[in-house]
Amino acid sequence: MSRWLYMLLVMMLCTMSMLLAGCQLKDVDKRSFVLAFGIDSAAGNEESENSGQGGDKENLIEVTLKLAIPEGDPTKRNQEAVIISQISDSIPEAIRLLKSKVDKELDFSHCKTLLFGEDYAKNNITQMTDWMVRRRDIQLVAYNGIARPNAKEVLNLRPKSERVPANALILSLGKEGTESPFIVSIYSYNFRRHLSERGLDPILPLVEVNGKDKDTLLINKSVLLDKQKVRAELTPDESRLYNLLTTRNLRTSFNVEMEGSIYSYNMETTHSKFKLIISKEGKTVVQYDVGGRAILEDSTQGLETKDQILEAVSKAASKQWEKDIKQFLIKIHGTGLDPLGWGLRYTAMNWNNATEIEDWKRIYPQLEFNVKAKIKIDYSGMIR
Repeated sequence: MSRWLYMLLVMMLCTMSMLLAGCQLKDVDKRSFVLAFGIDSAAGNEESENSGQGGDKENLIEVTLKLAIPEGDPTKRNQEAVIISQISDSIPEAIRLLKSKVDKELDFSHCKTLLFGEDYAKNNITQMTDWMVRRRDIQLVAYNGIARPNAKEVLNLRPKSERVPANALILSLGKEGTESPFIVSIYSYNFRRHLSERGLDPILPLVEVNGKDKDTLLINKSVLLDKQKVRAELTPDESRLYNLLTTRNLRTSFNVEMEGSIYSYNMETTHSKFKLIISKEGKTVVQYDVGGRAILEDSTQGLETKDQILEAVSKAASKQWEKDIKQFLIKIHGTGLDPLGWGLRYTAMNWNNATEIEDWKRIYPQLEFNVKAKIKIDYSGMIR
């Protein structure tokens, strides 16, 4: 064998050996699967005084993990979960310290819920969102939310209906179980995009421990954020209106009062769209067109439902929508935020990339709103 051929063979073997990966895979029974992740501000926490962490005490955070113990039958009610917490000055350091509290390797590949404590979210969430994106084994299809009073208490709660640890949060926030019109659902990748997108601000659901019943969760509000922290909170009705304006065919119901009677109707189909128009006075107007078809469900007086009554109820419901949605838009505008993407639409309509953002900042405070609603309410189909 010639020397040249020998050297070529050695180089090929060295190159092929670099492509071989070592066996670092650990069996399932040697892993602790993280199903939910929570982060809170540890400032003022009694445990933080004894944590032994150096640096600024005001910047300490508390990381909480909800771990599942693998079992053979997932339908058993005695599925156990382990809650571990650690106070540190950074998330990676907290994860390293948490590894010393368990006997198995932490696995984040099944983490489907990421919660920000309310106090932490009112300060600055960029540390958590940056780590969330960079962490290689966290899926960006996880659901995000704000926890009240804090993420640790929410993760420690286990509803009676929950069979698999942390599954109640996944079913609620992802709408794989309940389909509540009050729940705002958002994936991690979308939340991260909204944090950096010009002309669109993020919104997250608010996950609360029910004050009256400590073993249930309450998710019917939402919070608005700027690019760093929480700025405003939406009521349940406002959260439903947000979903109405951003979700097609939202399943929900409304009440309308007409001539002393209250009529309840269930939406079968819904639609919403908006456009930016310039008025005769030169002002920018956000024009919303919303509507849908509904089925009459109930009336307090029990009157006979005739075509004339259905038509009158439809007109009353349309006017009520126009009033409520306009008030909601004015409130959103008053916060200085833009969770509905008006600025994103403006930048898509203009080609001057050098000045369009500055132009939008100048236009935004003078925005006006106009809402046109058209609802058609039909009879339920009962035999008269």
